[in-house]
Amino acid sequence: MQVYLGEEGHEIMALVDTGSELNIITEDSAIKAGLTTIFLNINLRGIGGHCTSIFGLADFTPITLVTGEEINIHLFVARGAVHTVLGRPFLADNNIRLDFSQQKGEIFSYIEPDGRRLCLPICSPQKVGWREEPPAGMETCAVSQLEYWKELPKENESSPKNQEKFEENSHQVLDSEEVKDSK
Repeated sequence: MQVYLGEEGHEIMALVDTGSELNIITEDSAIKAGLTTIFLNINLRGIGGHCTSIFGLADFTPITLVTGEEINIHLFVARGAVHTVLGRPFLADNNIRLDFSQQKGEIFSYIEPDGRRLCLPICSPQKVGWREEPPAGMETCAVSQLEYWKELPKENESSPKNQEKFEENSHQVLDSEEVKDSK
């Protein structure tokens, strides 16, 4: 995902990782963006067992999404061969989700200030590979999968019948969305 960091709007590609417990930026990117950091000295071990040195925290870093919305995030500054990662704190703090549909592919969605949930397709099942360019069109989501899931009875929420109903409804919702021209 393309984001713009800092006051100067330094452009950077970041990996949105639903499994990462931290937002991480490389030392080089932090320097180029002119980020002010607080000194830290921690070693971070990744899922594959590799170790990365975290030496700073860029607190309340302004970033601008491809949609033009500006938000503030916390970034841990890492040395070594790492990718810039926007992890679970970024997703949770900004009510951002990645939704999946066999028909629509992977969809990045968030709530706009007016309360509408905006969906940006980032991976299509018709075109192999991830989208790297800003989307030509954005979709307004009617209902999200997780919002529907919360409506299921708690005692049977994982039953095969409820799972089937959830998936069927999710596909109908994602297929019936209106396309909003972003131009």
